[in-house]
Amino acid sequence: LNSSGRLRSLDMESTTESVSTGLAKIMQDDMGVDIRRVTRESRLINDVGLDSVAFAVGMVAIEDRFGVALSEEDLLSSETVGDLEDAITAKLPTAQRS
Repeated sequence: LNSSGRLRSLDMESTTESVSTGLAKIMQDDMGVDIRRVTRESRLINDVGLDSVAFAVGMVAIEDRFGVALSEEDLLSSETVGDLEDAITAKLPTAQRS
């Protein structure tokens, strides 16, 4: 890999970590989730126990924290915490991802 390609890779890891940390904080503070038992593979409904109210609260908190608006389709296609992290990361402006 060239140095700029490696740098981009490190930046992407940093962005992913930042999204992961921010989402965990939202889940804990805004949605009342015990994040000690949550992983990227945790299913949002079956494992984490989110309901429609929690999703609505989460959408607002995600927009406030990250400045991105997730669509209903984004949420419905996010089965796991990792899927939701990826959906948020994909909506971030390119400058924040690279």
